[in-house]
Amino acid sequence: MFPYHQIKNPIPTQVHLNVKNIKVMKQFYQSSLGLELYEDHEDKVVLGTRHQPLLVLHHTPTYTSASSTESHLYHFAILVNKPVQLAQILQHLVSHQVRLDGASDHQISHAVYLSDPEGNGIELAYDRDISYWPKQKDGLLDGQAMIKPFDADYYLNLEVPKDSSWHEDAILGHVHFYAHDLEATHQFMVNTLGYDLTMNLNQQARFYSVLGYHHHIGFNRWGNFKTPLGENKLGLRKLVFESTTIDDSKTLIDPNGFVFEIHKK
Repeated sequence: MFPYHQIKNPIPTQVHLNVKNIKVMKQFYQSSLGLELYEDHEDKVVLGTRHQPLLVLHHTPTYTSASSTESHLYHFAILVNKPVQLAQILQHLVSHQVRLDGASDHQISHAVYLSDPEGNGIELAYDRDISYWPKQKDGLLDGQAMIKPFDADYYLNLEVPKDSSWHEDAILGHVHFYAHDLEATHQFMVNTLGYDLTMNLNQQARFYSVLGYHHHIGFNRWGNFKTPLGENKLGLRKLVFESTTIDDSKTLIDPNGFVFEIHKK
């Protein structure tokens, strides 16, 4: 179903966020986005797709937002398995008057973008077949060829099922960060995490994956980022990976201050 998300290699499976108002955030993800509620506590809420939790909210009302120069989360992507499922959630968002940040046809995928009430970016995506993925002569994906208009009319007019959820078999597709040091990040991703570089956009963004995917993790410098993410910040708390091949669970901190917690499955 998702051949590029087999957890033999460390694959991101769950995003943890520090949030200021856990009630508002739970309401957004459960009602506006339609995710399943797995756990509901005063200090922690766990949500996810029909078959797996993928988002954990931690109530941290005294934490502060990352500054404009700190590395931080850009967005996390929920990946659906069929175009009709992307149509389902897009039609749901429009009917509930949820503000969208944009939509794109990247050729590798079709994507809809929005933000939660505390500014964390969310992407809802459907992957196209690998035969559509544009590549350069060096084998890397051609990012310059990935800018096409999104066919909103197609998805808004597509007939969708009434008896199944848009996230019936959805998973965490990828996570994308604002980063202050792409060179140090590259060394970490390749030499420490064991990922492959898949796309390099004019030294302003780099994308990495395992299993030949377009990207499980991306980093960009689309801003004036100068420092790692500080402590006690709203937004990303940690990114959880799962793997069947590691000997023991471990926690890594990348050069941008992001916590990568790798669990043995």
